[in-house]
Amino acid sequence: MEIYNLTEAKAKLSAIISRVAFGGKAITIRRKGKNVAVVVPYEEYVQKWARTRDNSGLLSAKGALGDIEDIDEFVKNIYEARENSTDRSHTGM
Repeated sequence: MEIYNLTEAKAKLSAIISRVAFGGKAITIRRKGKNVAVVVPYEEYVQKWARTRDNSGLLSAKGALGDIEDIDEFVKNIYEARENSTDRSHTGM
């Protein structure tokens, strides 16, 4: 399985998507030295996950984030909110 760090994956997203979609390869994305995501062909996802998972979580919200223009800023804001949260432990991450 190919592995890309997040910065490299963002720069090569189009090529990664092509490799996954047309080459049938799964590609791992790493952030700060840890695996955080796997990009898999859509058909593999549907066969292995979509039909076997409870779709009441994030899968049911697909498309809900489509209006976000700057996803990087959105994610940054989520992490900042988590860091500033007073109702969670900061020892695990």
